[in-house]
Amino acid sequence: MAQAAWKWMVVAAAVGAGVLACDGDDDGGGGDNPPPPPTGFDAGVDVFRPGLGEDEGAPQGTPFSLPEGVSFAGTLRGADEVSGECENASVEAQGSGATVRVCVPLRNDTGAPVEVVFPPGFVVVSTSEGRGQNGLLIERTVLTVPPTPPGPGGRDDAGTSDGGVEENAYIVPLYMYCLNEERDPSNPFITYAAGPVTSDDALQELLRLLQGKRIDSVDDVGVVQYAIYSITEGRGLTTPDRDAIDDL
Repeated sequence: MAQAAWKWMVVAAAVGAGVLACDGDDDGGGGDNPPPPPTGFDAGVDVFRPGLGEDEGAPQGTPFSLPEGVSFAGTLRGADEVSGECENASVEAQGSGATVRVCVPLRNDTGAPVEVVFPPGFVVVSTSEGRGQNGLLIERTVLTVPPTPPGPGGRDDAGTSDGGVEENAYIVPLYMYCLNEERDPSNPFITYAAGPVTSDDALQELLRLLQGKRIDSVDDVGVVQYAIYSITEGRGLTTPDRDAIDDL
């Protein structure tokens, strides 16, 4: 699986400077990642990809489910747009993406610790009005969620109806990649729903190419993000994308 090993303050600075902004130029590359051939994308014809790029519909894939006894404890919401931090985070940030950073609240009603796995290809879908982008997790993320203690008045379901989060939720910051280049990066005003594990053939191929790679710099994040844009905004992975991924 791809591994993240870098300081997130560097990511925040890069995002703040517009280095990896989702609404950047759609040129298929940037930084040290070579541009596509002068004739354009070399990966075949464009295809309709629901929920990706500017294609209508919801992202397609295998439904994601939490283990029995574990549930989402309120609304999934974007992290702070500068620091990437989630208020009351229960664990350090998971994943290497820089543009879709989501605070995921979990509740464990089993009375014992439960292992929760977010697989590579897990998608979150923007549910806010406007043009928030959807996000893609590229790393297999495994967490042990402790049992949730009751609040002072018993179980607190405040988050399920008014956009809040339950009092004793286990907050997981997931750092994900942008699936819609021309839309808005995450911020605390954008809400999300857990989507599927993508079944898109090109994204699945990318995940296979990233297995065992170490994402440990802003440049590396750029390589992955631009490869995703080649799929979601173009016709698929280019030869320069594959070369850059091979060099990770």
